[in-house]
Amino acid sequence: MKKLKKFLLAFICILSVSLVFSQTPVRIMDGEINYLFNDRLSDVEILELRNGEVVTKSIKKLKYARINEIPETEQLIKAVREVNPNHLAEIIKILPYQGYENLTEIISDMLKNEESYTKVPFSYNDDGSIRYLYSLAEIQTIEQKEDREFITEKFIMPPLDYFIGRIESCKFGNYFFYHMQNTNKIRYKIFSAVGKRKLIAVISLFRYGDNWIIYALGGVDMIRLPFIDSAVDRAFYNRIKTFCLFTFEKLEESRSKGEEK
Repeated sequence: MKKLKKFLLAFICILSVSLVFSQTPVRIMDGEINYLFNDRLSDVEILELRNGEVVTKSIKKLKYARINEIPETEQLIKAVREVNPNHLAEIIKILPYQGYENLTEIISDMLKNEESYTKVPFSYNDDGSIRYLYSLAEIQTIEQKEDREFITEKFIMPPLDYFIGRIESCKFGNYFFYHMQNTNKIRYKIFSAVGKRKLIAVISLFRYGDNWIIYALGGVDMIRLPFIDSAVDRAFYNRIKTFCLFTFEKLEESRSKGEEK
């Protein structure tokens, strides 16, 4: 697989150049960085995080992740380890706690909004019309069990066939965890491209000191058939990146509106 060396993720593609959001610088101490991340996080990336930028990278395998296995990420790492994807991407952003005190509520509500998936610009068709992240995102069931919420949602991600995503999320205090996996095989034409529960997207959001840490992994364990490589690549590549960037943009918008009031 040529391009899939770079990555997957079940949610998202490169935003158009015109889609930008403001960057909020953060103050985070070296000791905090060392606790959260290992030495795979470069000095340049640390500077980018301090400047409020989003750090994204194709890491291929979980063993190359830059987050440390700490209590706040244990659930996320365990979920990805069980899938053992052969294509994996990592997304990191740090936000100040001040000004984003209700961040877990905003993120939780956004991930339950169907338009968060179907109204995100993904790319452009040959005729110049916008292609969106998913052509369909339809919530089928919502179930609440104590501090956890379970959602089943039908997605269509052209050029692949539909898949049913099972979403589990939990939110308590200053911690939020999101976990999505496919419950059926995902087909491309007559071929099964992705096996059951082999597509995963996880997000861990937690407060650490004066900051929010947003950490996401998205991966897929998929068959290697050269003749469907490019089509599957176009379907997955950068989707999680686009979704996260869209989310961060909306966060900045909500903060700006709050300041105006």
